Amino acid sequence: MGVLAWPAFVTRLGFSHWHKRLAFTAMQSSIVVRWLWGVLAVLGLLLVLISAAWHTRLQLQESLSRPLVAVSGKPRLTPPLAADAAMQTLRQWPPHSEAERISAEILAQADAMGMIFERAEFQSVPGQSDVLQELRIKLPLKGDYLQIRQFLAHVLHTYPSLALAQCKLQRSDIMQPELEALIEFSLYTRKGGV
Repeated sequence: MGVLAWPAFVTRLGFSHWHKRLAFTAMQSSIVVRWLWGVLAVLGLLLVLISAAWHTRLQLQESLSRPLVAVSGKPRLTPPLAADAAMQTLRQWPPHSEAERISAEILAQADAMGMIFERAEFQSVPGQSDVLQELRIKLPLKGDYLQIRQFLAHVLHTYPSLALAQCKLQRSDIMQPELEALIEFSLYTRKGGV
């Protein structure tokens, strides 16, 4: 802003000192009034933003408290239907009597893909479920990265009840393409009467 100038009528009419003072105060009060209007406008805008944020928060809380609806167009399974679907999937999994055969096939696949392993550890985990049995398979392998990835993809695709529990990769010499991998699978099988 520029310097405050006296209105032309004040200087032309030759008002005395107190008239100039009154005119100056009137000009100053208009600046103060404009400043107050500006402050009020900013406060009003702030109030609108706060109320919009509060309204959005309430809508989010309400939407989170409502039960979930199917997103992908598939109907949501109610607990009895979900249990039936789980039992159908479980029936497709191998029985516990086939765990040894599947473990041998996993080892044969690693050997067929050219990976080196010296030993494998098998551990039956006491089940927390009365329908599932878990067998942990620890398999230290040596091979290149691509071989290990292909092996994992193949066995996980072939056996749907096989889960990858752990995969640690280590390269002892950066100049060699060979990796040392510690792979741990969990093989889930059905118990007897399912």
